[in-house]
Amino acid sequence: MTAIGVTVLGSGSAGNSIAVTSAGSTVLLDCGFSARETVRRLEACSIDASSVVALLVSHEHSDHVRGIRVLAKRLGVPVYASRGTRRAASLDALVADVREIRAGAPLALAGMTVTAFPTSHDAAEPLGFRFDAESGDSLGVLTDTGALTPEAHETLTSCSALGIECNHDIDMVETGPYPWFLKRRILSDRGHLSNTAAAEALSRLASGTLTSVVALHLSRTNNTAALAFASLCGELDRLGHPATVATAAQEAPCIL
Repeated sequence: MTAIGVTVLGSGSAGNSIAVTSAGSTVLLDCGFSARETVRRLEACSIDASSVVALLVSHEHSDHVRGIRVLAKRLGVPVYASRGTRRAASLDALVADVREIRAGAPLALAGMTVTAFPTSHDAAEPLGFRFDAESGDSLGVLTDTGALTPEAHETLTSCSALGIECNHDIDMVETGPYPWFLKRRILSDRGHLSNTAAAEALSRLASGTLTSVVALHLSRTNNTAALAFASLCGELDRLGHPATVATAAQEAPCIL
Protein backbone atom coordinates (compact mmCIF):
# COMPACT_ATOMS: atom_id res chain seq x y z
CA MET A 1 0.00 0.00 0.00
CA THR A 2 1.32 3.42 -0.92
CA ALA A 3 2.03 5.99 1.78
CA ILE A 4 2.08 9.78 1.51
CA GLY A 5 5.27 11.82 1.37
CA VAL A 6 4.96 15.42 2.56
CA THR A 7 7.50 18.15 1.87
CA VAL A 8 6.79 21.76 2.80
CA LEU A 9 8.91 23.57 0.21
CA GLY A 10 8.46 26.83 2.08
CA SER A 11 5.79 28.57 4.11
CA GLY A 12 5.30 32.23 4.98
CA SER A 13 4.22 35.57 3.59
CA ALA A 14 6.94 35.46 0.89
CA GLY A 15 5.80 32.16 -0.61
CA ASN A 16 3.99 28.90 0.13
CA SER A 17 4.13 25.48 -1.51
CA ILE A 18 3.68 21.90 -0.29
CA ALA A 19 4.59 18.79 -2.31
CA VAL A 20 2.41 15.76 -1.55
CA THR A 21 3.72 12.55 -3.12
CA SER A 22 2.12 9.12 -3.47
CA ALA A 23 2.71 6.21 -5.86
CA GLY A 24 5.57 8.08 -7.52
CA SER A 25 3.42 11.09 -8.43
CA THR A 26 3.30 14.51 -6.81
CA VAL A 27 0.54 17.04 -6.26
CA LEU A 28 1.76 20.57 -5.56
CA LEU A 29 -0.43 22.54 -3.17
CA ASP A 30 0.10 26.22 -4.05
CA CYS A 31 3.02 27.72 -5.91
CA GLY A 32 3.90 30.97 -4.21
CA PHE A 33 7.51 30.94 -5.39
CA SER A 34 8.76 31.50 -8.91
CA ALA A 35 8.66 28.41 -11.12
CA ARG A 36 12.45 28.25 -11.14
CA GLU A 37 12.65 28.45 -7.34
CA THR A 38 9.91 25.87 -6.93
CA VAL A 39 11.73 23.40 -9.17
CA ARG A 40 15.00 24.12 -7.35
CA ARG A 41 13.39 23.33 -4.01
CA LEU A 42 11.77 20.17 -5.36
CA GLU A 43 15.09 18.91 -6.69
CA ALA A 44 16.87 19.82 -3.44
CA CYS A 45 14.45 17.42 -1.74
CA SER A 46 15.00 14.70 -4.37
CA ILE A 47 11.55 15.22 -5.91
CA ASP A 48 11.63 15.12 -9.71
CA ALA A 49 9.58 18.02 -11.08
CA SER A 50 8.35 15.68 -13.82
CA SER A 51 6.50 13.70 -11.12
CA VAL A 52 4.13 16.65 -10.55
CA VAL A 53 0.74 15.75 -12.06
CA ALA A 54 -1.38 18.64 -10.79
CA LEU A 55 -1.29 22.01 -9.04
CA LEU A 56 -3.86 22.79 -6.36
CA VAL A 57 -4.57 26.41 -5.42
CA SER A 58 -5.91 27.29 -1.98
CA HIS A 59 -6.72 30.93 -2.83
CA GLU A 60 -5.65 33.80 -5.05
CA HIS A 61 -3.17 35.72 -2.86
CA SER A 62 0.22 36.20 -4.49
CA ASP A 63 2.18 34.23 -1.89
CA HIS A 64 0.22 31.17 -3.06
CA VAL A 65 -0.03 31.68 -6.84
CA ARG A 66 3.09 33.62 -7.88
CA GLY A 67 4.63 30.83 -9.95
CA ILE A 68 1.45 29.12 -11.20
CA ARG A 69 1.44 30.44 -14.78
CA VAL A 70 5.01 29.52 -15.65
CA LEU A 71 5.15 26.25 -13.73
CA ALA A 72 1.86 24.90 -15.12
CA LYS A 73 3.04 25.66 -18.65
CA ARG A 74 6.49 24.23 -18.06
CA LEU A 75 5.17 20.98 -16.60
CA GLY A 76 2.05 20.77 -18.77
CA VAL A 77 -0.22 19.97 -15.83
CA PRO A 78 -3.75 21.07 -14.87
CA VAL A 79 -4.49 23.61 -12.16
CA TYR A 80 -7.32 22.92 -9.71
CA ALA A 81 -9.06 25.73 -7.83
CA SER A 82 -12.46 26.76 -6.54
CA ARG A 83 -14.69 28.77 -8.86
CA GLY A 84 -14.11 31.89 -6.77
CA THR A 85 -10.33 31.49 -6.81
CA ARG A 86 -10.39 30.71 -10.54
CA ARG A 87 -12.06 34.04 -11.20
CA ALA A 88 -10.20 36.13 -8.61
CA ALA A 89 -6.79 34.89 -9.79
CA SER A 90 -7.77 35.16 -13.50
CA LEU A 91 -6.51 31.60 -13.92
CA ASP A 92 -8.14 31.11 -17.31
CA ALA A 93 -6.00 33.92 -18.70
CA LEU A 94 -2.84 32.38 -17.22
CA VAL A 95 -3.21 28.62 -17.54
CA ALA A 96 -4.29 26.40 -20.44
CA ASP A 97 -5.99 23.72 -18.31
CA VAL A 98 -7.98 24.98 -15.32
CA ARG A 99 -10.35 22.66 -13.49
CA GLU A 100 -12.73 23.50 -10.68
CA ILE A 101 -12.72 21.71 -7.36
CA ARG A 102 -15.68 21.94 -5.02
CA ALA A 103 -15.66 21.68 -1.24
CA GLY A 104 -16.82 18.26 -0.12
CA ALA A 105 -16.46 16.64 -3.57
CA PRO A 106 -13.59 14.09 -3.48
CA LEU A 107 -11.08 14.16 -6.33
CA ALA A 108 -8.69 11.37 -7.39
CA LEU A 109 -5.13 12.62 -7.92
CA ALA A 110 -1.77 10.82 -7.84
CA GLY A 111 -3.24 7.69 -6.27
CA MET A 112 -4.83 9.76 -3.51
CA THR A 113 -8.30 11.02 -2.71
CA VAL A 114 -8.23 14.80 -2.28
CA THR A 115 -11.06 16.48 -0.39
CA ALA A 116 -11.41 20.25 -0.19
CA PHE A 117 -13.15 22.21 2.55
CA PRO A 118 -13.89 25.94 3.00
CA THR A 119 -11.65 28.06 5.17
CA SER A 120 -12.27 31.53 6.61
CA HIS A 121 -9.99 34.07 4.92
CA ASP A 122 -10.30 37.39 3.11
CA ALA A 123 -10.26 35.75 -0.30
CA ALA A 124 -12.89 34.89 -2.93
CA GLU A 125 -13.46 31.20 -2.13
CA PRO A 126 -10.52 29.83 -0.14
CA LEU A 127 -10.06 26.12 0.46
CA GLY A 128 -8.10 23.78 2.69
CA PHE A 129 -7.33 20.20 1.70
CA ARG A 130 -7.14 16.64 2.94
CA PHE A 131 -5.15 13.94 1.11
CA ASP A 132 -5.88 10.24 1.69
CA ALA A 133 -3.70 7.42 0.36
CA GLU A 134 -4.67 3.78 -0.14
CA SER A 135 -2.36 2.87 2.74
CA GLY A 136 -4.59 4.74 5.18
CA ASP A 137 -2.10 7.59 5.58
CA SER A 138 -3.68 11.01 5.42
CA LEU A 139 -2.58 14.64 5.42
CA GLY A 140 -4.68 17.64 6.35
CA VAL A 141 -3.63 21.21 5.52
CA LEU A 142 -5.28 24.11 7.33
CA THR A 143 -3.70 27.46 6.60
CA ASP A 144 -4.67 31.03 5.71
CA THR A 145 -7.78 30.95 7.85
CA GLY A 146 -8.90 33.03 10.79
CA ALA A 147 -10.93 30.22 12.31
CA LEU A 148 -11.40 26.47 12.36
CA THR A 149 -14.52 26.20 10.21
CA PRO A 150 -17.06 23.44 10.94
CA GLU A 151 -16.18 21.89 7.57
CA ALA A 152 -12.48 21.93 8.42
CA HIS A 153 -13.16 20.27 11.74
CA GLU A 154 -15.26 17.57 10.11
CA THR A 155 -12.82 16.92 7.25
CA LEU A 156 -9.58 16.94 9.24
CA THR A 157 -10.63 14.62 12.04
CA SER A 158 -8.53 11.42 12.07
CA CYS A 159 -5.63 12.66 9.89
CA SER A 160 -2.26 10.99 10.43
CA ALA A 161 -0.36 14.20 9.59
CA LEU A 162 -1.54 17.77 9.97
CA GLY A 163 -0.21 21.08 8.68
CA ILE A 164 -1.76 23.91 10.67
CA GLU A 165 -1.26 27.64 10.45
CA CYS A 166 0.56 29.29 13.37
CA ASN A 167 0.81 32.73 11.85
CA HIS A 168 1.30 35.00 14.83
CA ASP A 169 1.63 35.58 18.52
CA ILE A 170 -1.26 37.85 19.57
CA ASP A 171 0.87 40.03 21.87
CA MET A 172 3.47 40.53 19.15
CA VAL A 173 0.78 41.68 16.72
CA GLU A 174 -0.83 44.06 19.20
CA THR A 175 2.46 45.68 20.25
CA GLY A 176 4.20 45.38 16.87
CA PRO A 177 4.87 47.85 14.04
CA TYR A 178 1.95 47.05 11.74
CA PRO A 179 -0.72 49.73 11.17
CA TRP A 180 -3.99 49.15 13.03
CA PHE A 181 -6.01 48.20 9.94
CA LEU A 182 -3.56 45.40 9.18
CA LYS A 183 -3.51 44.21 12.80
CA ARG A 184 -7.30 44.09 12.76
CA ARG A 185 -7.25 42.04 9.54
CA ILE A 186 -4.72 39.54 10.91
CA LEU A 187 -6.58 39.09 14.18
CA SER A 188 -10.04 38.74 12.59
CA ASP A 189 -11.94 35.55 11.83
CA ARG A 190 -11.06 36.14 8.16
CA GLY A 191 -7.37 36.64 8.85
CA HIS A 192 -4.87 34.12 10.19
CA LEU A 193 -4.69 31.64 13.06
CA SER A 194 -2.62 32.71 16.04
CA ASN A 195 -0.47 30.26 17.98
CA THR A 196 -3.19 30.14 20.61
CA ALA A 197 -5.97 29.52 18.07
CA ALA A 198 -3.87 26.85 16.36
CA ALA A 199 -3.39 25.06 19.67
CA GLU A 200 -7.13 25.23 20.34
CA ALA A 201 -7.82 23.82 16.87
CA LEU A 202 -5.26 21.07 17.43
CA SER A 203 -7.02 20.07 20.65
CA ARG A 204 -10.12 19.31 18.53
CA LEU A 205 -8.23 17.55 15.73
CA ALA A 206 -5.69 15.45 17.63
CA SER A 207 -7.20 12.00 17.21
CA GLY A 208 -5.53 8.71 17.98
CA THR A 209 -4.32 8.44 14.37
CA LEU A 210 -2.33 11.69 14.43
CA THR A 211 1.44 11.12 14.39
CA SER A 212 2.92 14.45 13.22
CA VAL A 213 2.07 18.15 13.13
CA VAL A 214 3.82 20.95 11.29
CA ALA A 215 3.28 24.66 11.99
CA LEU A 216 2.73 26.67 8.79
CA HIS A 217 2.80 30.29 7.63
CA LEU A 218 4.78 31.76 10.54
CA SER A 219 5.06 35.55 10.38
CA ARG A 220 8.60 36.91 10.37
CA THR A 221 7.43 40.04 12.19
CA ASN A 222 4.80 38.70 14.56
CA ASN A 223 6.00 35.23 15.54
CA THR A 224 8.96 33.00 16.20
CA ALA A 225 9.46 29.30 15.54
CA ALA A 226 10.07 28.78 19.26
CA LEU A 227 6.72 30.32 20.22
CA ALA A 228 4.77 28.32 17.62
CA PHE A 229 6.54 25.10 18.57
CA ALA A 230 5.92 25.66 22.28
CA SER A 231 2.24 26.39 21.70
CA LEU A 232 1.57 23.18 19.75
CA CYS A 233 3.78 21.02 21.98
CA GLY A 234 2.14 22.46 25.07
CA GLU A 235 -1.31 21.51 23.83
CA LEU A 236 -0.21 17.99 22.89
CA ASP A 237 1.44 17.58 26.29
CA ARG A 238 -1.77 18.73 27.98
CA LEU A 239 -3.65 16.11 26.01
CA GLY A 240 -1.03 13.44 26.70
CA HIS A 241 -0.72 13.00 22.94
CA PRO A 242 2.52 11.53 21.43
CA ALA A 243 2.46 13.31 18.03
CA THR A 244 5.68 15.03 16.99
CA VAL A 245 5.84 18.74 16.10
CA ALA A 246 7.90 20.60 13.49
CA THR A 247 7.86 24.19 12.24
CA ALA A 248 8.03 25.03 8.54
CA ALA A 249 10.33 27.87 7.48
CA GLN A 250 10.23 30.35 4.65
CA GLU A 251 13.79 29.77 3.56
CA ALA A 252 14.19 26.00 3.59
CA PRO A 253 12.04 22.90 3.03
CA CYS A 254 10.63 20.83 5.87
CA ILE A 255 10.11 17.10 5.29
CA LEU A 256 7.55 15.30 7.45
